[in-house]
Amino acid sequence: MKKRKITPGGLIYACAAGIWLITTIFPLYFAILSSFKDDQTIFADFFALPQRFGLDNYISAEKMVHILRATANSLLLSTGSICLMLGVSIMGAYVTARKRIPGSEGVTLFLIAAMMIPIQSAIVPIVQMVSAIGQRNNLFVLMVIYAGINLSMVFFILKGYIEGIPKELDEAAMIDGASLFQTLLRVIVPVAKPALSTCAITSFLFIYNELPIANVLITKPQLKPISVALLNLKGDFGTLYAVSFASIVISIIPTVVFYLIAQEKVESSICSGVVKG
Repeated sequence: MKKRKITPGGLIYACAAGIWLITTIFPLYFAILSSFKDDQTIFADFFALPQRFGLDNYISAEKMVHILRATANSLLLSTGSICLMLGVSIMGAYVTARKRIPGSEGVTLFLIAAMMIPIQSAIVPIVQMVSAIGQRNNLFVLMVIYAGINLSMVFFILKGYIEGIPKELDEAAMIDGASLFQTLLRVIVPVAKPALSTCAITSFLFIYNELPIANVLITKPQLKPISVALLNLKGDFGTLYAVSFASIVISIIPTVVFYLIAQEKVESSICSGVVKG
């Protein structure tokens, strides 16, 4: 076997990768260690190992803010919004990418304009509309709002990906007797799985961690998502840091699991983009 030569460029690359790895892993490492300490120990020595690995902070997090129920609410919101958003986006993207329909350019321009509006400026109108129809504390309404917020970005990602799929696949399916919907479901969707996975992950991270809209629209304790529930650990006279870290560790588990499930499709999407380029 030939030994690989160590070049200056490779050494710089390895150092940069090592620094990036440390800066990425350290917050997670610190959060996990701190979740087993008390507040005094956390500030006394950041790097010290816990005296014992007990579950007291995790039990307190469940008793105080019902962290497991809040995590379940966030997962329900995220999965429901993603399913609704991807279902609408893939149909719209396929039609605009493959068919020439009058008014489709206007819809595209409208979605471009929607992407330019900061979400912070839309909070007041959203709250006013939801309050007008009396649907605050409604998780389904919040799902629809999240799906609408991410719709424009997902639409353009899927449209660009579908435009790169050969039209011969559509024609072959239609020759075999497939309808337009069957062609979309059985041909386009399987081929576009990498793009769908990418959109699902980016949207999941936004929805799962979204705070301003959920904090205003959801006030019932049993319906609060994880981002709103974590606010209850901060009071006027201080913050329960140890319990907060335990809650954070619980809250990041679904995001890590979701990414591990979909990462292969995301990497496939990146590689396919490189090959096309």
